[in-house]
Amino acid sequence: MIATIPAISYQYLVMLPALSEPVALPPGRSVRLERVHQPPGTPVPEPFVHFHGPAELVFLEQGTGSFISEAGEWAFAPGSVLYAPGMAIHDFAFAPSERRWTLVQFDPLAIDPALPALPLTVCAATPDAPAAQRLALLLEWLSASLAAGDPETQVRVILEALLLALKGAFGANDAREAGPSAVLSPFRPLLQHWERFPGKPLDLAEAASLCALSPSYFSRRFTKTFGSGFVTYQTRLRLQQAARMLATGDLSVSQIGYRTGFHSHAYFSQVYRAVFGVSPSAHRKMLLKG
Repeated sequence: MIATIPAISYQYLVMLPALSEPVALPPGRSVRLERVHQPPGTPVPEPFVHFHGPAELVFLEQGTGSFISEAGEWAFAPGSVLYAPGMAIHDFAFAPSERRWTLVQFDPLAIDPALPALPLTVCAATPDAPAAQRLALLLEWLSASLAAGDPETQVRVILEALLLALKGAFGANDAREAGPSAVLSPFRPLLQHWERFPGKPLDLAEAASLCALSPSYFSRRFTKTFGSGFVTYQTRLRLQQAARMLATGDLSVSQIGYRTGFHSHAYFSQVYRAVFGVSPSAHRKMLLKG
């Protein structure tokens, strides 16, 4: 580990509670991109053990530190690319210096399943110079497409090209042995259910049973871990899935509502409007402009 980095390791993940970071992709979008610059003298961010639904890529341009996760620990430096799959517990420990990076967060369920899969665990890589140039060009292309408000289908093509370019870089990295996750482990069956059956929401008793917990204990622990009640969290997740389908598919609004577990078109429209401030039909027109 780099000498100027605080002496922490991934083992501390099991001692500190992981928090569900409220990462919200733009409604109907599969990806968001943010460029971050913290000038010299900016206080080093405090450790923040966290996880979130979207997968995350960090492209380091300046700064050194340590990337910590359930799967192990990596030192990073300018040129490093860091990857955390959705719901993976991770953290960043930066050294006190100027820091600059590009953050890309994306919905892994929106990616073409025919594409070669990215690693299933947290990992890091340092691409060689030709690969780094290709990645920089694709990042600029993705940033410009998002800024221009291009249609979601076009944005996803660029995102998938970026992921394909990264596959080769990560493929040379050996997977680290996964460490324990005392925080998310009880909820893994529920997370897997949501991933496999997006149109089959569960009630509290079913979710608790799936996780082999009593309903009352499940409810308390879920709220503490995810920062939201179970019903609220699941509803928001279904609406994000519906927004993505509105932007990327040809199904009718009522079909999308049904496929995300809303069997009443009127109720689906009511809940959708309450969260996004616009009806599903109007939102589709907004998302597909371009």
